[in-house]
Amino acid sequence: MSSTQIGISDYSQWGKLVKSWATGKNYFADEGFDPFPVPRTLTDVQDRCKHVGVVLTLPPSVTGLAMVEYSPEVLTIKLPPKAMVEQSETEIGNDGNPYPIPDFYDDFYATFANADPLNITDGGKRMEFHAARIGDYSVQDCG
Repeated sequence: MSSTQIGISDYSQWGKLVKSWATGKNYFADEGFDPFPVPRTLTDVQDRCKHVGVVLTLPPSVTGLAMVEYSPEVLTIKLPPKAMVEQSETEIGNDGNPYPIPDFYDDFYATFANADPLNITDGGKRMEFHAARIGDYSVQDCG
């Protein structure tokens, strides 16, 4: 994880939390708690993550929280800070390592090695992948 990246220990659980905040539904019915309302502080986010077993690692530069609810009627473009774009270009362009993506992609590709992982037929696994993708989408910058 670079100094600008957010670390998430379990993208499926994190995605279920994000889906709960977005929809108002409890995606943790068997957990016996309501993961909503939408958090208002970083402490709220960290507390809810701990409750569902997600370790959320934030870079030291993250000191606040902005929750943005998109609308299908409004084009929303998130512009990253110039320094972040340049740092990620340096990190991914020169180190010779694979392009950094969350581990859950590798897990799903490995699970479905003899099949197309994007055509998952098991409904439960499809929803798990959906939650993980939403979790990834919800926090990624442009690295």
